[in-house]
Amino acid sequence: MELVSLDLAAHRLRDAQEALDAARADVELEAVAALRKGGAVDAICQRSGLNPHDLVRLEKLTGPIPLN
Repeated sequence: MELVSLDLAAHRLRDAQEALDAARADVELEAVAALRKGGAVDAICQRSGLNPHDLVRLEKLTGPIPLN
């Protein structure tokens, strides 16, 4: 039985999941940074897809954010 196509598809799926996780982490970090800079919760939530409860929870759990 030839499973090369399945192996390739599974590898692409793992890569896509890793990319999605990294993108989610980026959005969450940027949302927290925006909140700490005085951004409006509603505007941040609308752009990030986070709900206000999750945004505030993330802000409390996130340590210092290094400046670029």
